Amino acid sequence: MKKNLLGYLKPLLPAILLSATLHAQTKNAAPKPELVYHDAMEFPVIDKYHNEPNYNRLPEKFKATVRPVIWSLSLNSAGIAIRFRSNATTIGAKWKAKNNASLNNMAPIGVKGLDLYALVGNQWQYVNSGVPEGNTGSFQRNLLTNGENVYREYLLFLPLYDGVDSLSIGVNAGADISKPQSTALMDKKPVAWYGSSIAQGGCASRPGMAFTNILVRKLQRPIMNFGFSGNGTFETTVGESLCEIDAALFVIDCNPNTPPEEIYDRSVKLIQQLRKCRPNTPILMLENFIYESGTFNTLVKQTSLKKQAELKRAYAELQKQGIKNLFYQTGEGLIGTDHEGTVDGVHPNDAGMERFAAKMLPVLDKLLKGKTLTAVL
Repeated sequence: MKKNLLGYLKPLLPAILLSATLHAQTKNAAPKPELVYHDAMEFPVIDKYHNEPNYNRLPEKFKATVRPVIWSLSLNSAGIAIRFRSNATTIGAKWKAKNNASLNNMAPIGVKGLDLYALVGNQWQYVNSGVPEGNTGSFQRNLLTNGENVYREYLLFLPLYDGVDSLSIGVNAGADISKPQSTALMDKKPVAWYGSSIAQGGCASRPGMAFTNILVRKLQRPIMNFGFSGNGTFETTVGESLCEIDAALFVIDCNPNTPPEEIYDRSVKLIQQLRKCRPNTPILMLENFIYESGTFNTLVKQTSLKKQAELKRAYAELQKQGIKNLFYQTGEGLIGTDHEGTVDGVHPNDAGMERFAAKMLPVLDKLLKGKTLTAVL
């Protein structure tokens, strides 16, 4: 019996010895450094246009103005980020999600997690994600460990599909954390982007992969995210809040959520409103792309094409009215042409988000530099 047992264990001995070695190493490893936490509100909060001490996209005064669902969605922190500087070798975060939300077509990190980036040269480089582990809605995660004791500029993106009640950034004892010295993302007028769930960030795997956040890093310019999941419908009540932003550019991207028969009237009224309150700010009207099911479902394709036609009709009418500094971008190729750019046939995956950003980057760059786009009509 003993001989048989030894024969059975012999092939397992290398794994047993490795496990014992790792256990001993873990037991004798240096303890994790205690972190000193700082309220994130001590540092600049970017991609948010109001000064209330929260991470909401709309200020409190609009609670009674916009529809209740818009107000609820505005409590999601999509696009909002924290800028800070530190020489910490360990950086952590503690945060409490408003709703501890979950979606069946989106990764938890994208819904309620964090993304840390560092400025390397003049580019923002991904460091790590704050993974929302557990079911309490209160999370704690180290975002950097065993780092170099050098000063870096950091950017921390907040959740896309949940809100944040509280957020603290931790650094190892003795490390410095302060407001940024670099003016990156803080010295230019923002882009204000009004759209649908896709603009809000659905379904990026993590916050930094939302196409608007990719564009923030590429353009080195803040983008105010007014993407409202299922509810980006050219509303003038939302337009009232847009009017308060001293934006470099307005992007109106509401076709995905708006029925074809409402696009013309609603878009004309919204553009007229924006032009009245911001006479000189460029406005870009962005078309929807055709959902993947439109390849096989003729009704979906016809609806998508009708939406595009109605937005073009509105653009032509606004031009006739003499609206200046108004531009139009088609939805062709926004998420690529290989039909692999979505999670569910509608919402972009990370590949789709990258393609969306790459398609829009030269368009935005031209408009922000005061150049014009080639006419589409």
